[in-house]
Amino acid sequence: MIKGTHLFSGCVRFGVWVIMATVRTVKRKKGVVYRAEVRIKSHPRLSQTFDRLSDAQRWAEDTEAILRSGGDISNATPDDMAFSKALDRYELEVSSQKRPNTRAREITSANRLRESFKGLSLKDITPARVAVFRDNRLQRVGPSTLQKDLALLSHLYTIARTEWALGISNPVTSVRKPMRPAGRLRLLSKDEARNLLEICKKSRNEKLYHYVQLLLHTGMRPSEGAGLVWGQVDIDARIIDLTVTKTKPRRVPLTIMVVEILIDIMPEQCSNNMRIFLPETISVTVQRRPNLFFRRAFNNAVKKAKIDDFHMHDLRHTAASYLLMAGVDLRTLAEILGHSTMQMVQRYTHLLDDHKLKAIDKIAGLGL
Repeated sequence: MIKGTHLFSGCVRFGVWVIMATVRTVKRKKGVVYRAEVRIKSHPRLSQTFDRLSDAQRWAEDTEAILRSGGDISNATPDDMAFSKALDRYELEVSSQKRPNTRAREITSANRLRESFKGLSLKDITPARVAVFRDNRLQRVGPSTLQKDLALLSHLYTIARTEWALGISNPVTSVRKPMRPAGRLRLLSKDEARNLLEICKKSRNEKLYHYVQLLLHTGMRPSEGAGLVWGQVDIDARIIDLTVTKTKPRRVPLTIMVVEILIDIMPEQCSNNMRIFLPETISVTVQRRPNLFFRRAFNNAVKKAKIDDFHMHDLRHTAASYLLMAGVDLRTLAEILGHSTMQMVQRYTHLLDDHKLKAIDKIAGLGL
């Protein structure tokens, strides 16, 4: 093997082709980058450059998968491009560099788009066709899901125009978008929380109680909590280090109760890579969305507790609301939750109305 070269997949025979994938380390003035190459016998070499080795390896893996399934990826840009090939290229160059959850969601949207615009080129997709897709999709999914589909379609055209030098217009920009529904805000009362936790203790899923307590005491997203490994936890500092999140990395403070819960389930011998809540062997689906491991047990517990209209993500809303009512300022709350904008935490401020009324009543007798 050549020094500085990472042989990623080796030689793979597919029909009459021989596919060779490698990742090379390239030194530049501003640092090291990684160039992934996929060589196909009697075909032009395919390549992309990445800042991280893992991204380069993933691109090489995805490229091989597309080629084996009969897809076609080319570095050359034609005057027009088949929609399916454009999606293939977008997934390799754009989606592959996004966070795992975002990438998984875009794969789902891409599959719906691929099915709806099968056999068309990018130029064939007009605003009228996008409007038909919108109306048909709304019969099966909600506005939020459709918004994600249209966002992916729109960005595909932006990339095709700005980076692939295709002379095409974006058909999504002139199409009406559905209004997003108002964000739901369902909270647990203290009695509901107490009842739910008592039932979680009796669940067949032995770690459900610990998992629900973690979410209630930290406001973490369900998948963030379920996917934790012991190396992310600093018991002495009472901190969980979230390096891969939906938005930016953050450090989550822990209550004394959560520290005690983690110590209670910590094995005598544990490595940094050992999962806290999940078993060693999990499906690809659970790898992408770790909270699915708890969904059935959690839903059963909610049903037994006779709590209406309450979902796992509402544990995060509950934690945020009680933090705010306890006097935590909005900026600190946004940092704890990992919200990228203050607008995201403004939704909780109406909960302070009762607290403000009780506060103002304390001076009701002033001047009398």
